[in-house]
Amino acid sequence: MQFNAGVIIKLLIWSFLVGLLLYWLEWSPGDVYGWIANKVATLWDWLVGSGLQYVLLGATIVVPIYFIMQFKNRRRGG
Repeated sequence: MQFNAGVIIKLLIWSFLVGLLLYWLEWSPGDVYGWIANKVATLWDWLVGSGLQYVLLGATIVVPIYFIMQFKNRRRGG
């Protein structure tokens, strides 16, 4: 991806337009970030309540082992 003058100008224009929209809606950056943090916390609560936390915990062990085994197999030519 290249950042040339055209891309920078487009980003500035879109940033200005989104900023105007947020101003018109009377939303502050804290409101937006707070909403996102609330959604992430709600998702985490759902994961913990559903038992999927154990899938994520297991994945922290299984996935690295899988990648290590794949790496070893490729080095052996298998």
